[in-house]
Amino acid sequence: MQKDILGQDVFLIGPPGPRKRILAMQYIELTNREHEYVALSRDTTESDLKQRREIVGGTAKYFDQSAVKAAIEGRILVLEGVEKAERNVLPVLNNLLENREMHLEDGRLLIPADRYDKLLEEHGEKELEKWKLVRVDENFRVIALGLPVPK
Repeated sequence: MQKDILGQDVFLIGPPGPRKRILAMQYIELTNREHEYVALSRDTTESDLKQRREIVGGTAKYFDQSAVKAAIEGRILVLEGVEKAERNVLPVLNNLLENREMHLEDGRLLIPADRYDKLLEEHGEKELEKWKLVRVDENFRVIALGLPVPK
């Protein structure tokens, strides 16, 4: 709870099994928060975290995936299997965790709440919409679950 109050993310590391996930889900239930869940694997791509493109009515549309939904709506993002993430996915995760930023395929840019709010004061909402900036909710948190990696 202290990490959450401080606005920090959590990394739970432990042996294989469901205990880490159960602990994370119990915390989410205890704090009455909504969550998004992503099971990372070697097959996980950037688009699995960011956006999926679909053809709807003859035109391409982008649909936000779990990480983007969690960031925008202030949910907890549970990432399971962090040790399995491929190199091409790590920079995306790192940028989201450290900077609360993510470039999306539809041209939008997620930026941290404090920076968005400063820009909003200076430039106004219409200008930020024109720039395609999206505010990451200050309640957005990540609980990452992983296994210890042998040396």
